[in-house]
Amino acid sequence: MLLFTGEHRNKVDRKGRVSLPADFRAELPEEDGRYIYIYPSPKWETALEAIDRAQLESLTENIDSFGKYTQEQEYFTTTILGRARKLSIDAEGRIVLPEDFRNAARIEETAVFIGAGRQFHIWQPDLYAAYAAGVNRTTPNYTLPAPPRGAAS
Repeated sequence: MLLFTGEHRNKVDRKGRVSLPADFRAELPEEDGRYIYIYPSPKWETALEAIDRAQLESLTENIDSFGKYTQEQEYFTTTILGRARKLSIDAEGRIVLPEDFRNAARIEETAVFIGAGRQFHIWQPDLYAAYAAGVNRTTPNYTLPAPPRGAAS
């Protein structure tokens, strides 16, 4: 199972090339080829989300569970599947962030990669810092749910 964790900052060159953090590359299954799927986040206006093929397939099943032609299915099909792009990871471990995605996320010279378990997010560093500070201020009393019975803790 994928486990993307941590915060990683990398330089973005003029062509939009950026190194995918080594820790993240190590999590990607070799047998699926060296690529990821990326799309503008439907939750955060200035963030990108990235997943591997298995996660995209799982996400597609979740979207399909709404039922064909429902408003929810149409929304997520349009905002995620319709906008997702398959990005190759080159021999140096870099991806090329599409210009329209960089513009939407306001990413210029530096990108911050944020691990989120089975996916990761890509932000402009100052926008992520502001978001993270807000989360830390507004959610201090949350607790994690107990693991299901029989699950390893």
